[in-house]
Amino acid sequence: MSLPVFYSTQVAEAAPGQVLTFGEDVAGHAVRVRRLGPGDELEVVDGSGTRVRGTVSAASANELGLHVASVTHTDEDQPRLVLVQALAKGDRDLQAIESATEIGVDEVVPWAAERSIADWPAKKRDKLAAKWDNVLRAASLQARRSRFPLRHELARGTGLASILTETDTVYVLHEAAEQKLSQALRDSGPANTSAVEEASGADSGRIVLVVGPEGGISDAELDALAAIGAKAVLLGPTVLRSSSAGAAGLVMAQNSLGRW
Repeated sequence: MSLPVFYSTQVAEAAPGQVLTFGEDVAGHAVRVRRLGPGDELEVVDGSGTRVRGTVSAASANELGLHVASVTHTDEDQPRLVLVQALAKGDRDLQAIESATEIGVDEVVPWAAERSIADWPAKKRDKLAAKWDNVLRAASLQARRSRFPLRHELARGTGLASILTETDTVYVLHEAAEQKLSQALRDSGPANTSAVEEASGADSGRIVLVVGPEGGISDAELDALAAIGAKAVLLGPTVLRSSSAGAAGLVMAQNSLGRW
């Protein structure tokens, strides 16, 4: 059975043989909720690739001691997978990034598209961004990830195109597109070993999937994205909601890269 996983930046410099002491941020959930005590094993990750496995040496609701048995580091995957997720009502955008995190997305970009009904007004922006961060962290721990997705600042309308780079391979998921994403991924070569190795040597190579709002991506936004080389692609014969389109596209990308 998999060990429970907790989050703390304290493990960034951990070494085998150390005894780490965590505060209520770890101890509270580990002891009160998971009922862990001395002798139990668990893992702690820092969200940046470090994973510590150890045995609980002391436990209370406010403090937990962990005898470190092993420390491992997970490198960043290349190319990185990016989901541009349009804001949506009813927390559908949160559902989208939760699933994307479990599937293995590396970066997420909240997007206030021109036809998005939901928005992040200035007075609520920090609170709503923190809500996204909490979902990304919780989903990462559920998926036992040691690296958490990076959340970018909010992009607006056609301004999305300006934050993407010339080294990005950008796919816009669109129901009117003629080429399927599966075919586009094959044509671009991410499943080819040499292409993957080449991408692995690039710091900025990314595969970007753009998911619009329920009302669709505007013509102006499509034109702006096309101007930077983005391709409109079709997921399949059915129309998916904003909350599920990104997850479906990411599964295809992971498969094309040979990770799934």
